[in-house]
Amino acid sequence: MVRLATGGWPVMAGYYLYFMDRFSGHIDHRRDFLADSDPAAIEIAEGWYDGSPMELWLGGHKLRRWDEQPLIPLGADGEPVSEG
Repeated sequence: MVRLATGGWPVMAGYYLYFMDRFSGHIDHRRDFLADSDPAAIEIAEGWYDGSPMELWLGGHKLRRWDEQPLIPLGADGEPVSEG
């Protein structure tokens, strides 16, 4: 959805991407960025996904939440433990 400023000119919207602490659920930090549309903002945010939970907001509207990816258990040798 293209937003129009007064006079009919297209305007980029300011999005807020909150990176959450995977253990406490509290906000760890926020990244602000501009995008042409909600789908474009989601695509940009996906590029910053590192496996920790995050939420994408535009104003007071949450567009998307990414849940954390499970941590891989490590054995005594520091190598990932395979299941099975």
